[in-house]
Amino acid sequence: MARSGSRGGQTPVVRRDGFRLPIFRKRARLYIDGFNLHHAILDLNRRELLWLDLMALGRALVPPGERMAGVTWVSAHRPQRRDRMEALLAYEEALRARDVRCLMGHFVVHSDHCHACGHQWMDAAEKQSDVNLALAVAADAAANKVDAAYILTTDGDHAATTRFLHEGYPHIRVVSVAPPARGHNRQLLEWADARTEVEVAMLERCGLPERILTRSGYVERPRAWSAREEAPPSPPGPESPTPEIRRGNLRLVVSNS
Repeated sequence: MARSGSRGGQTPVVRRDGFRLPIFRKRARLYIDGFNLHHAILDLNRRELLWLDLMALGRALVPPGERMAGVTWVSAHRPQRRDRMEALLAYEEALRARDVRCLMGHFVVHSDHCHACGHQWMDAAEKQSDVNLALAVAADAAANKVDAAYILTTDGDHAATTRFLHEGYPHIRVVSVAPPARGHNRQLLEWADARTEVEVAMLERCGLPERILTRSGYVERPRAWSAREEAPPSPPGPESPTPEIRRGNLRLVVSNS
């Protein structure tokens, strides 16, 4: 960035495109409900977008008058799914290498049953993620580390967190951030000062490198988090017999023509 001449003893910052930035940009921090964002991306059927640079995403979300001072990502490990846990561990290492604060919870496996028929099954419940996000927000506010809190989730439980900021720290701007292709939670909006959305184009621009150097060595994008290549359909030809489906005494002929 180039600097212009001083005004009143202060030196404003001017970008290369001539846009004048404030001298003191507000400190923005992004707090991410990891599972909320993860499942929103899965719903896009774009698994390659899971390998996401959250610091870059934070910078893409904030306006010019703010700077991204830090990102907190909360998630949980599930040892019962070894393949998913290994992918999440690799992602966690990559995020830490990008100076993202990672707060991890855990899953508790418990039995459940149907009161009507008595059928029983095993289920798993995520623990600590919501509390970790709320405590991170509260700690940063109390330590005067944030001027604008961006909370990325659609979980209504975090309405208590936004209310805490709104009432206890009214000088902090609270921004509700909706995951891609999902709406905002109305309970969060009740206490938020503004709203914004994660766009698919942002995710496409903010991908991590395929291979990242961490303190313990290199980590790579998990294979399950790569784009899936669909096999092209086989062209119809006269050599392909017409498939038949038999149902009792009826014969169904399926035609591809």
